[in-house]
Amino acid sequence: EYQEVVQKIKDVEGVIDYEPFVYSQAIAGKSSNLIPVYVRGVIPEKDRNFMALDKKMISGRYDLTDDNIILGKDVALALNVWVGDSINIMSPVGRKTPLGFLPKLKEFKVAGIVEFGIYEYDSTFVCMSLENAQSFFDLNGAITGIQLKIKDPFNPSIVKEKLEKRLDFPYIVRSWTDMNKSLFQALQLEKFAMFLVIALIVVVASFNISSLIATKSREKRKEIAILKTIGADSNFIKKIFISQGLIIGFIGTSLGLIIGLSVVYIGDTFHLVKLNPEVYLINYLPMKISILEVFIIALSSMLICFLSSLFPAISASKEVPAEVLRYD
Repeated sequence: EYQEVVQKIKDVEGVIDYEPFVYSQAIAGKSSNLIPVYVRGVIPEKDRNFMALDKKMISGRYDLTDDNIILGKDVALALNVWVGDSINIMSPVGRKTPLGFLPKLKEFKVAGIVEFGIYEYDSTFVCMSLENAQSFFDLNGAITGIQLKIKDPFNPSIVKEKLEKRLDFPYIVRSWTDMNKSLFQALQLEKFAMFLVIALIVVVASFNISSLIATKSREKRKEIAILKTIGADSNFIKKIFISQGLIIGFIGTSLGLIIGLSVVYIGDTFHLVKLNPEVYLINYLPMKISILEVFIIALSSMLICFLSSLFPAISASKEVPAEVLRYD
């Protein structure tokens, strides 16, 4: 009855398109090689707007007609198959016979091989047409779920709330952030730890600013005394040294931002930071520039520079002209 569900969700604000799919575990085999896989049954015409497998092909063609299937790169390597070869897929859904339970086995032809760059997908991905998947898993026209394409994929919680109001139990609405919750929590923790590390580095660097201004204030004691003698007040002297610290901080922060943003752009464009996909799930470190976070870091850096110059500036403003110029 998924058409009834489609009628409820397709006009939700923020939803662009929908795709019914079948998703189930199976075993893929070739000769003596057997590996567990996840079979995904899709409508080829709709799937081009979702998974976009035709743009991720590294060999073969995007063809799910007849008994053609598409494999992930590491699935093909594990089975030692190439485009044009045939593999057997065993379904956990079988039939009872006098000899016991017999799993369902069917031969499929490899039409293409894709690479997602994510080991979890490349090592388990098998794709076939929705009709073939429904027939193979004996679903009688049923589906596993409906995938939605939304306008703002980086903020799926808004659409999720609207869908939950329209769909009652037993339907479950899950966003891509929910499905990878543990990964994002780990990334958030690492992100916070990295911010603290960078903040501590800036704090240590700010001691140089503090010591520089303190040294300058000691060297310029006579000049400070003369300025006070001719009418300058303590606030004026304080502003001079604070301004000096802020100028140093501004120049350093600006250079740091230029270098940092350049490194991020080059690193993300040319995939400079390679990772082991078996450990990190992805084969390179993606980098994204967040305007808000850049602003927070720059503001924090300037605040630390301001605080580091505040104490020596206050000390310099407290110089007593009579004591400094007593012997001059």
